[in-house]
Amino acid sequence: MPQLDIERPQKSPQLVRGLTLSGAVSLNMIDMIGVGPFITIPLIISAMGGPQAMLGWILGALIAMSDGLVWAELGAAIPGSGGTYKYLGEIYGHNGLGRLMSFLFIWQLIFSAPLSVASGCIGLSEYSTYFFPSLNHVYFSLAIPLSPDLHATLNVYGFTFVAIAACLLAVSLL
Repeated sequence: MPQLDIERPQKSPQLVRGLTLSGAVSLNMIDMIGVGPFITIPLIISAMGGPQAMLGWILGALIAMSDGLVWAELGAAIPGSGGTYKYLGEIYGHNGLGRLMSFLFIWQLIFSAPLSVASGCIGLSEYSTYFFPSLNHVYFSLAIPLSPDLHATLNVYGFTFVAIAACLLAVSLL
């Protein structure tokens, strides 16, 4: 029996617009928690003198889990891209208050997103001192008088340069 050579149309690769459960949980953890616990847990444990400080973090984890469930419900109810911007428009209407709330969300994100990246870079640089203790060296110190009884001190450590380099690397990769 002769074989027929039938050409099948090739499908072009498509971008999958979806998240797996582990990806969604990881993304929510990064958005909610960031690097904060890794910087503050040692400080809180030393200030409270013991592991009872972890009770606050357990309570925070329960609150974060509740928040994650809310976002999962919103994602299932209002599918599509846009996240919070889209949800605010759907909840408050696309005109009037919905436009204002969506605008305010983007406006605050312009300020909070760079601060979030900076805190991650600071956390990374402070942890680098465990591997390279010489990064704790103070290269520059400046006292800034705020009032007659109050002043702030600006210190530039070696790990400051690691934080700057990490920020520059993140920006260049973007």
